[in-house]
Amino acid sequence: MSEQPTGSSEEKKSTVAIRVSPAFKQQLDSVVALTNMTLNNAGVEALEDWVAKILSDPKVREKAMENLQAEEQALNERRQALQNMLGGGEATAEGQGKDASPRSTPRKK
Repeated sequence: MSEQPTGSSEEKKSTVAIRVSPAFKQQLDSVVALTNMTLNNAGVEALEDWVAKILSDPKVREKAMENLQAEEQALNERRQALQNMLGGGEATAEGQGKDASPRSTPRKK
């Protein structure tokens, strides 16, 4: 299933390819021919329905929230590390503050 933008105002699309058996492909083509849909649009509709079904499961939603919280924590840790390196962070465990040098010991030549 793929669709390329047909006009400048249409949002870009990403291509998703799936593999199915020849028999199932024939069934898909037959069912799509009975409707006024393209195979691509039928596939998008089916995937949207599947995602909605999966996300309606409370366990999946809980896991998604846990993943978001873990990502947020990792981002905050990266942000703090960068702020410390740039001298704009709060005091660290080693006692470095805003005016402290980012190097703890001078470089040997």
